[in-house]
Amino acid sequence: MTMNVMIDSLFDLPQEATVVVPSSPSTQTFSLPKLVSRLAYHAMMLEVHLTPKPGLVDALNNGSHDDMTLATFVVSANAIVPYFAQFVDTGTAHAHLPVTALLSGLRPIGVEAEQAMFSATHGVNTHKGMIFNLGLICGAVGWLQGNHLQVDELHIKEVIRQSCQFLVYDELKRCTQHAAATAGEQMYQQYGLTGARGEAASGLTTVMNYALPAYRECLIEGVATEQALWHTLLVIMANNDDSNLVHRGGIEGLRFVQDRASYLLKLGGYRYPNLESELMAFDRDLIAKHLSPGGSADLLAAAWLVHELVQLFENESFG
Repeated sequence: MTMNVMIDSLFDLPQEATVVVPSSPSTQTFSLPKLVSRLAYHAMMLEVHLTPKPGLVDALNNGSHDDMTLATFVVSANAIVPYFAQFVDTGTAHAHLPVTALLSGLRPIGVEAEQAMFSATHGVNTHKGMIFNLGLICGAVGWLQGNHLQVDELHIKEVIRQSCQFLVYDELKRCTQHAAATAGEQMYQQYGLTGARGEAASGLTTVMNYALPAYRECLIEGVATEQALWHTLLVIMANNDDSNLVHRGGIEGLRFVQDRASYLLKLGGYRYPNLESELMAFDRDLIAKHLSPGGSADLLAAAWLVHELVQLFENESFG
């Protein structure tokens, strides 16, 4: 079945898929949208609690941020978690349409989620990028399930790529004729960086081509989750043209972070025995420079979520 499949009637599809988990002595049935939303929530919690994280809010300090704390992120995550189930439901509800129509269905939910976030944090942007990336993944899962297609990284990537393929042209390239109205437009006009839109239009290439292989390598080696996430974050930081860094420190700030992350990977990454102390030194340097790789943090959570979803669909039975 191809990605542009058309299904005759929406009513031929279940409105809410379920997961049947074998248990003893009885069988329990879980809502797929709720289960995926809990995984998305866990992805956010893992990311923010991972410590140390250079320049980012964690359990040790607030990184390069003076307007948010770990508690701010927890409050925000609690406020937006219900919307991830809605992303899944919307993906399923759009399964009778071409995948190119999916983004227009997901966006209103994203706007509502952002409003809930800002209400919970009193105007602080904690998870805007996370809502966008994780929302796309959740919507892709719903669309694939609705079309009875395999849920793996290749299919998730292609759904996101096709649904977001015109984002850069429609929202960035067209804006070159007037003054930039947003930070994203400014980054594109000044540096040619496409940010989160470009990442989505590529089908989350940084996640699929760099982060997931790195994370899985760590797991195969039997590395603890914390070390695996540190290593994966460094891989993302080394390869991601993070517009958050450019916004704060220009291209020089971006290159500083990429070079430092690459250096730590050359030392061995998760194999390097002093990695934690090196990360703490990296954290101090980024705080001094007021640099925060927030876009890379979003992609770390996305990578973990995709990995867990692929594992889930490989090992469970869905009805």
